[in-house]
Amino acid sequence: MVASKSLPPPICSPHQLMAMAHAMERESARRYRELAARMRLRDEMALASLFDFLASIEEKHASHITTLTEDALDQSIDLAQAAWEVPENFDEEAGSSHTLTPYLALAIAVRNEERAFAFYTYVAAEAPDERIRTIAEDLAREELDHAALLRAERRRAYHAEDGTRQPRPAIPATTDEFWTISLREEWRAARYHRALGRVLTDLGRDAAPFIAAAADEEACANEAAALTGQAVPEIASEGRPTVEGGLRLLEEAFERYSDIAERTGDEEVMRVSMDMATRALRRLSLTLGSLPAAR
Repeated sequence: MVASKSLPPPICSPHQLMAMAHAMERESARRYRELAARMRLRDEMALASLFDFLASIEEKHASHITTLTEDALDQSIDLAQAAWEVPENFDEEAGSSHTLTPYLALAIAVRNEERAFAFYTYVAAEAPDERIRTIAEDLAREELDHAALLRAERRRAYHAEDGTRQPRPAIPATTDEFWTISLREEWRAARYHRALGRVLTDLGRDAAPFIAAAADEEACANEAAALTGQAVPEIASEGRPTVEGGLRLLEEAFERYSDIAERTGDEEVMRVSMDMATRALRRLSLTLGSLPAAR
């Protein structure tokens, strides 16, 4: 999932941050190469080629970071500074699915870039000085640009696939429709994260990140309820909540609002969806940074 198995120590220098960035790109490339090999064993040559392509993109990103480090910091990448375990940005379970299609493979890639974006956003927020903050913000913007390019490829793959795929969610035509969707989904996520907080508390684990996420989701739902004149909905229990499920809901919120902002033709819907995407990203970033262990 998004968070690392062990949170890296505080990033105290630009060189340390660049080493971390380089390690993250190389790790993503390695995972894509592994998936390409798996696809070839299944005789899924189109998917194998796609994962090889994605791996080459990550390798180019790593090379760019190496060049940037040498040019801007006048020093080579020191891999020893990234000796801790890098964040697990790669969705390997989804990538191993036998129902995988080019569209879904690209959706995995988009999510991986968004996870890296969330990580760098958190680093920027916690940076001890302005130079580290600036570099982290630049890296975050690059990841967002990468995600935008992959989104374009994902759209093309979607249109190329046949009718067996699951349809993408409809885009709200008005802000009223947007807030109705937001009310339901934010309240649903809040109930799940509240329940997860109780489970983690009973286990003696830190529940604060998910409790904070639930509080913000409840605030979003109440704002949507006030704007639409609706009451918060009744939400059925989804079974025993897990950290993985809690993180997935945080990711899905960011993905949902980003997708609406990308696809809508209405300027007001675009504005409110971008605002909500920013808010969802903040929840995701804070949770990512606060979890000492994701499992």
